[in-house]
Amino acid sequence: MAEQLSVPVRRHVFIDVYRSAVILLMLEGHTLRTFLSRDLQQTSFFQIHEFIHGLSAPAFLFGAGLTFVISTRQRWEAFHHWGDPLARRMKRIVMIILLGLAIHLPFFSIRKIILDGTTSDYLQLFQCDVLYCIGIGLLILHGLVFFFKTESRFYGLVVSAVVTVCFLTPLIWSVDFLSYLPPMVAQLCNGMHGSPFPLFPYVGFLFAGVVVSWEFLLAVREQRERRFMIQLTIIGCVLVLAGILFDVLPVKIYPVYNYWFTSPNYFLVRIGTLLTILPLFWFLGKGFKKSKPLLTVLGRESLFVYVLHLVVLYGSAVNPNENLQVIFGPELSIQQIFLIFFIFVAAMFCAAMLWNYLKEKYFNFYRLVQLAGSSMFLYYFFTRDF
Repeated sequence: MAEQLSVPVRRHVFIDVYRSAVILLMLEGHTLRTFLSRDLQQTSFFQIHEFIHGLSAPAFLFGAGLTFVISTRQRWEAFHHWGDPLARRMKRIVMIILLGLAIHLPFFSIRKIILDGTTSDYLQLFQCDVLYCIGIGLLILHGLVFFFKTESRFYGLVVSAVVTVCFLTPLIWSVDFLSYLPPMVAQLCNGMHGSPFPLFPYVGFLFAGVVVSWEFLLAVREQRERRFMIQLTIIGCVLVLAGILFDVLPVKIYPVYNYWFTSPNYFLVRIGTLLTILPLFWFLGKGFKKSKPLLTVLGRESLFVYVLHLVVLYGSAVNPNENLQVIFGPELSIQQIFLIFFIFVAAMFCAAMLWNYLKEKYFNFYRLVQLAGSSMFLYYFFTRDF
C-alpha cells in the first residue's frame, strides 16, 4: 500500500468542504451546550445531539491528518534533514501548540503564573485540547518522516500507531501519570485531570486521516477515486458494525472500561462514521469545477476560526468577562440559542472571509496584522503583574 507518491499538487475541494462542515458542527454544538438549560440537557434529544457533536473533534483531527500527506508528499526528501522547508513547518507546528496553551492560560501574566500558579492552574494551562493534540501529533509524524525516511516504513508505523492507540487507551486511562510526570506531560496522556482531548485516543484520529489521505492519493494517481470512495464507505460501515457488535459481547478484556471515553469499540464506531461521511463530501465536491469560497472558506481558515470562536464564546485570560458565555449566561430558550448561533456563524464566516482575503490579496499586511497582534499579546503577558 505504501507506494511512492508522485501526484501533481492540487487543492482537493472536497476536503475544504468537509472541514467547513466540521467547523459548522463544532460551532453549533458549542453554542447549544453553552446556553441550553441544564434541564433540557438531560433529555434524550440532547443526548443524541451530544453523540453527533462528539464527532466534531475527531473529525477536526481526522481532517488535519488528511491535509498532512497532501502538504508533505512533494517535499518528502526535504523533510529528511534540517532546512528551510522543515524549519517553516516546525514554526507552524510550534505556533499551533502555543495557541493551544494561550487559550488555556489561567492568568494573563507570566509573573503571576510563575509566582502564584497552583497545580490546578498548571493542569489548566497544559490540558491537551484539539490544537495541542494536533501539534504533538504533527511533531510525531514529522519525527517518523525525519528518522525513518522511506515511505513504506512511515506508512507502516502510522498504521501501527492507529491500532496501538485504539487498544491501549483503556490501559493508559487507568494510570495517574501526574504521580510520575510533570503536568505538561501528564496532561497529554489521558483525561484523568481534565484534558478534553488527550493523545489517547484522539491522536489516533489524526493518524487515521494520514492513512486515508495516503490511500486516496494513490487512488488519484491510478484514476480510481470513485472506486476508492465506495470501498471507503464499505469499510466505514463494517467498522461501525464491528464497534457495536464487539461492545455487546460478554467478554471482559480491560480491568477498567468506559465506553464513551476509552473504549476501542467506540473508537471504531467514530472512525467508521468518518470513513462513511468523507465520500459524501467527495461526491459533493465533484460537482464543483473550482473551489467555492462560500462553501470552503471556513475549512481553509479552520485554525483561525477555531481559535477565534473559543475566545469569543468562552473567553480567555485576556477577556474573562467579555465573552458570550458571561454576557448571555445559560438557561436560554431554543429560539434565543438559534438566533445567537446564526449571528455567531455569520460573524465567524465574515471574519474567515476577511482573514482569507488579506492572506490572498494583501499578504504583507496580513503578516503585519499577525505580528502586531502577537507582539501586543506578548508585551502585556510578560509585563503585567496580575
